[in-house]
Amino acid sequence: MSATLDRVMDIVAAQSGTRRDRLTTSSAIDQDVGISGGDVEDLAEALAGEFGEWVWQWPWQRFALLDEGLSLLFPFQFVWQLFTWPIRGSFNNPSPYERLELGHIAKVIEAGHWLEP
Repeated sequence: MSATLDRVMDIVAAQSGTRRDRLTTSSAIDQDVGISGGDVEDLAEALAGEFGEWVWQWPWQRFALLDEGLSLLFPFQFVWQLFTWPIRGSFNNPSPYERLELGHIAKVIEAGHWLEP
């Protein structure tokens, strides 16, 4: 495992509160680690402090919700989840965001420019 990937995983673990041994190269910041809202900015700030300010130029909005708080539609979404849960077999919605995996973050940092996943 590369030193860059190790450092990315350490930063993500510290920012998210996720245990380091639960993170893998295929862990996605939104879907698996649960980083969204202001936490995305905190993650970008930590990565920028370590690897350079160009991290702020990444298309973060494609990979996680950047807004804080609940949607105004939350009560309706909750009721929908409650009633359709037995049919769907889960009580959550899939994320509408693309996956940004930790391995890809390390790959982009090593390349020195944004690469499409």
